[in-house]
Amino acid sequence: MGQETEQEKRISLVNTMNVPIEVLDKKGAEKTQVQYLIDDRHGSHRIALRLYSVQKGGHTPLDQHPYEHHVYVMSGEGLLKQSNQPNAPLRTLKAGDTVFIPSNAIHQFSNEKNEAFKFLCVKGDPKLYVSPEQSVPDDSEQYYC
Repeated sequence: MGQETEQEKRISLVNTMNVPIEVLDKKGAEKTQVQYLIDDRHGSHRIALRLYSVQKGGHTPLDQHPYEHHVYVMSGEGLLKQSNQPNAPLRTLKAGDTVFIPSNAIHQFSNEKNEAFKFLCVKGDPKLYVSPEQSVPDDSEQYYC
């Protein structure tokens, strides 16, 4: 690594009460909100931290991408789909569960319960997972969604 600027050395402190709650604006997402807690806007150019809330009947997109990520379930109970097959088995997730999603693994989180399903997600910058000759789609770069 080269010389870091003073701004890159600055520690950021974020309180979730001060971070806007946004509708997850991604094709295939339903009744899902996200808070972008830490990302490149805070000086983090390699990883991002987000807080998701999936409401009853909601789900994240059925997703597959080159970057891995980690999920920590904070509250509620959710379901993890690990295949694009319609009748694929679902894994139940509850508070305290931690999930590692490898690069290119198909995944989707959903909620069938009344209580919101909330989880933290740590994700690497998509640019870290492609060679210099490859390009990363513009929509995957914003906050590493």
